[in-house]
Amino acid sequence: MMRFHAAFLAPAAALALGCSAETSSSAAGPTFHRDIAPLLQKSCLSCHAQGGTAPVSLASYENARALAPLIAEETEARRMPPWGALPTDECAPPRPFRGDLHLSLDEIALLRAWSDAGAPEGDPADAPAPFVPVATGLSRTDIELSPREPFAAAEGADSFRCFVLDPGLTAPAWVQGYDVLPGDREVVHHALLFIDANRESEALGGERGSYPCFGDARLSETALLGAWAPGTQPLELPPDVGIAVPANALLVMQVHYHPKPGKTPAPEATRVALRLADEKPSRALLNVPLGNAEGPFRDGNGLLPGPGDRGSVEFRIPAGARGHVERMRFAIDLPIPEVAIYGAGVHMHRAGVDMKVEQLRPGPEGDEADRACLVQTPAWDYNWQRLYSYDAPVDDLPRLRSGDVIELRCTYDNTTENPALAAQLIEERLPAPQDILLGESTLDEMCVAFLPLVHPNP
Repeated sequence: MMRFHAAFLAPAAALALGCSAETSSSAAGPTFHRDIAPLLQKSCLSCHAQGGTAPVSLASYENARALAPLIAEETEARRMPPWGALPTDECAPPRPFRGDLHLSLDEIALLRAWSDAGAPEGDPADAPAPFVPVATGLSRTDIELSPREPFAAAEGADSFRCFVLDPGLTAPAWVQGYDVLPGDREVVHHALLFIDANRESEALGGERGSYPCFGDARLSETALLGAWAPGTQPLELPPDVGIAVPANALLVMQVHYHPKPGKTPAPEATRVALRLADEKPSRALLNVPLGNAEGPFRDGNGLLPGPGDRGSVEFRIPAGARGHVERMRFAIDLPIPEVAIYGAGVHMHRAGVDMKVEQLRPGPEGDEADRACLVQTPAWDYNWQRLYSYDAPVDDLPRLRSGDVIELRCTYDNTTENPALAAQLIEERLPAPQDILLGESTLDEMCVAFLPLVHPNP
């Protein structure tokens, strides 16, 4: 059985510049109010505002000036803002992404120029309108579900636990929004939310309402409702789109726990919030995970030959390998002529540095190309995962047809020059990189794409 994972600026201190700021609006270079504040509002203040999730606000000139060198450094390194799907020469997504936070090269250069000039303030009259934060979470919560009992993971080991959640639906329902709320973000590695239409999990969970489930949810039939990983945002669908949940169905939340060595995890309870449609929507959304192929398929797809193979095709990232690539292909077979692609998400672990998802069309129509890039994440960061939704009406979304092929290209850096992997090696108390194979644990790797597909609601 194919197994898959989902998959979603803490400056240490403010920097004192020790120089006075230019306050004249006639300054030749960029100024805070005229040039920098609009960029911060667009790409930073959703977290870096008073009361936001980040530890420091950048809404005021004083705070931004104190951190100007750090802002320039973090944006140049593409660590901030947390948006992995950057434009590249080899990937032009078919539609813009909704809520795109990324800064252009010119905008990044502007931040550097402002910092190097001493972070001048400029004329307050040039300031944009005050920033109005957008509320976090769902626009409305109709159901909130919690495990029957909190769970304490084993110290220093990966644990997989499935929690049986009963939404109490006496009639078919349509989920139009979900939000996974981890109880302890330092321990919860990721969570997957499945629909158990046959209520098989009820017997597995027993009185405690949970059971061990390494690899998969141990159900004969499931549909993926949603997923959470660090950085994942709540999903809100358009009014005419919903995810079908049958009457009397249970939900199963599989949580992967990864406590740090030496830390005894306290019991935690990850919750799920749902927003339901008021009436049956005209379109349904189906979450399709593709990836983690352990070898080639009979049709020639699956895992493709790669540089780490030893005699036969295998997923292996040799210790010390940089720029190592694994490719997988998956043929699409649909019961209807075509569906719409709502967006794309990707998932790897700590050795991952870049992932590209492409659609290969044997029969392109109109102005379609025979190959289209759905998403690429050259700034992949495990701590900031999300679904990249296309910013377009459903009727204008790109189409997927039977016979199309989805190709995944996952690139890895299995060296200590990869900061994420180096930190993981220290956490695992390993002296050097090891060969990495496909697997569930944090020091294994994955190559997974998530495609939410929209089709007419029967």
